[in-house]
Amino acid sequence: MGDRTRKLVALRARTDDDLLVLVQRELKAGFALLEAATARNSPLYCKAEKALSTATTLLARISVLRQEDRLRIESEANALRSRLDLVPAYAQPISAKAAS
Repeated sequence: MGDRTRKLVALRARTDDDLLVLVQRELKAGFALLEAATARNSPLYCKAEKALSTATTLLARISVLRQEDRLRIESEANALRSRLDLVPAYAQPISAKAAS
């Protein structure tokens, strides 16, 4: 392997590492946003969905990733998707009796 090829391989590996960090940050942000989202029409819910979308898009761009890392990240993404699916469509109104 020539010197230029080695440099390109090293650069790609660093890029993949950076992308992996971004994917993990997006998933973490998605879970955090979801904790505060009360309904699917909530801006926080929309941001959590966007974080999941960004994470899965970036994950697809990582060319070299160990199998166990890919499975772990995909599992986290699936867990976030499942939790997003559990959020009710609309927030439940607080009754006057419960508020007292």
